[in-house]
Amino acid sequence: MTIRTISLRLCACAAGLALTILARAAEPVVIIGDDDYAPYSYVEAGHFKGMYVDILTEAGRRLAPDYAITLQPLPWKRGLLGMEAGTAFALFPPGLKAERDYIQPYSVPLYRETVVLFCNSETMQVPRKSFPDDFVGLRIGVNLGFLLSERLMQAAKQGLVKLDAVKGNDSNLKKLALNRINCYASDRTAALYSMKRLHAYFSNSSFSLQETVELSGENTYIGYSARNNPAYKADFIKKMNLVLETMRANGDIARIESNYLPASR
Repeated sequence: MTIRTISLRLCACAAGLALTILARAAEPVVIIGDDDYAPYSYVEAGHFKGMYVDILTEAGRRLAPDYAITLQPLPWKRGLLGMEAGTAFALFPPGLKAERDYIQPYSVPLYRETVVLFCNSETMQVPRKSFPDDFVGLRIGVNLGFLLSERLMQAAKQGLVKLDAVKGNDSNLKKLALNRINCYASDRTAALYSMKRLHAYFSNSSFSLQETVELSGENTYIGYSARNNPAYKADFIKKMNLVLETMRANGDIARIESNYLPASR
């Protein structure tokens, strides 16, 4: 074996060692996500899916090789308990809640979730732009067990509108199409996502969602546990915020969102 051959092999070994060190340098970070919050984050056939999952998966790619992100699905209440106990580092997608003093800080906004009223064509033969004045006497569908808007609940308590609760977006959209309810109060993205999945069901009808008024809105974030403070925390938050801001500015988040909305929106 020549000296040149030995030198080349030593260089190759050194390069391989350097690559191994770089690979090991990636800091593992686990971010917990709600496992039952379609279309934002949910488990289907054993896979963690959803708009927020797609956004954070892409963000994770851009944070490599500094960080190796794992997105872990958990029931929402278990995730919050982990944040409170300090056993969890980060959680998505909480809104800002003053009572959750164990979550601090929050990331830059991931998304803005909005609750809107969708009405059918028959109901919209009369212009309806102001809530609750233009909706008095109407039957409004809501998802069973979900408190979507204080404005809506207050109008119902005053007897201005009638609430009709059933389980799930699909049932409410079908009732809206059949004129069994006048309007449907729902998270905008969730309703549009359901319309996309129900495309075949509505393909032979003239039904279309007509958005009227926005009832409420809330930004969502990555929340970080105030009781879990690894050495890399400040650096990770800074870099994650920069990536999310870049993705919003260049349209990447909007493109991911479009995957969950009907093409004809």
